[in-house]
Amino acid sequence: MKAGEKMTYFLGVDLGGTNIKYVVIEIDADKTTEVLKNQISTDATQGPEKVTANISRLISEMDAKFNLANVCVAVPGIFDHENGNILLFPNLPGAWSHFPFKQKITELSGKTISLINDARAFCLAEATLGAGKGFRYVACIVMGTGVGGGIVFDGKIHEGASRGAGEIAHQVVSAEGSVCGCGTRGCAETFASSQAISRMANTSSPEEAFEKAKAGDEKAISAFQAAGKWLGIALANVNAVFSPEIFIIGGGVAQAGELVIDSIKKELHERNHLWPNSVFEVVPAQLSYFAGATGAALRAAADYGVSLKALK
Repeated sequence: MKAGEKMTYFLGVDLGGTNIKYVVIEIDADKTTEVLKNQISTDATQGPEKVTANISRLISEMDAKFNLANVCVAVPGIFDHENGNILLFPNLPGAWSHFPFKQKITELSGKTISLINDARAFCLAEATLGAGKGFRYVACIVMGTGVGGGIVFDGKIHEGASRGAGEIAHQVVSAEGSVCGCGTRGCAETFASSQAISRMANTSSPEEAFEKAKAGDEKAISAFQAAGKWLGIALANVNAVFSPEIFIIGGGVAQAGELVIDSIKKELHERNHLWPNSVFEVVPAQLSYFAGATGAALRAAADYGVSLKALK
């Protein structure tokens, strides 16, 4: 914390295709309190200018109310870490490529912001305040439209030389597999995304697949188990390289619970011959729908100088 300050507020914003979720956290010494969380409409179909205006207005309103120390926005895609321009938003409509996202928000809100990938924000929240609290080495998978991931080491997101490390589901697990949205063939995501599960279950959505699986439909059950198997292979590779103490499985598709997690765990255990399986755990995420926004707020605090490892 900065000298002479006891209580400080940080805003985390999570940009989604339908809603913009936001969380304000208060940090007093080493205690973190979530003081506000809510959401507004993204208005994604109206394009980048409208979405950016919505976020900027939100930041201005929260700054007026809390005198924010720092702000971070979690985004659903890839951005240029040097200038904050968007490189790829695969699930948001409009001309996002090279859009000056960070610059526009700073100009409109008068507040300098930082950016983080939404899956990395989720992972940071879970590692700091959720299922990974108290662990030094954490790996996360976020199952949804795509499959995101992240690695946290001693309270910090591991970003690597590219500052984009943690794309666990973009490991190649089948060299002859389908072409992934990232351009590579055979990524784990091609077997475990919501679209892949729906296709394997012959349903229009993963929600429908889950309902069918609960009713005993063998094809739907197999779809979730297959997704878990391929993610288990990917996590076995992460285990060999990084050796996390805990693997956290979250996201909308992960709400299928044991159907997916048991399959992941089985594959991971069968493929681990390096050390006892007791070295690591495989658990569901604990935090809510607002976990990405909470993670963004935590990143804002970390960028401000707060040690997340010391938080209670």
